[in-house]
Amino acid sequence: MTVARAARGCAAAVVLAFAGPAVLLAFGSTVEMESFPGLRENLAPLAMYLLVCAALLAVGGLALAGRRSYAGWGVVVVLGALAAVRLWTLAPMPHCWSHDSVGRNDDGSYSCVHRGDMLP
Repeated sequence: MTVARAARGCAAAVVLAFAGPAVLLAFGSTVEMESFPGLRENLAPLAMYLLVCAALLAVGGLALAGRRSYAGWGVVVVLGALAAVRLWTLAPMPHCWSHDSVGRNDDGSYSCVHRGDMLP
């Protein structure tokens, strides 16, 4: 094993290690919105940005690791599955992108709200 290959492998591990927390932060930023009915701050755009960042990091890490890296492909598949789950739960919210709050209704649907419009 050459030094350059080992350095590329270590760099791939570091890049993929940063992709994992980005996906987890995407989950954590919007989980409260989905938990129970009520008005919450709209963090869906932040979650989408984090998922895009995680996808770019995963692709970059896989490019560094090489196409034949089973560990790299394993990490990318797991991150891709987690990102797909997050995107599936965020799917009803893109129409609320420009609103500052999201209200979850009793039936599970979302309504977009500007809190400034609610003031007397």
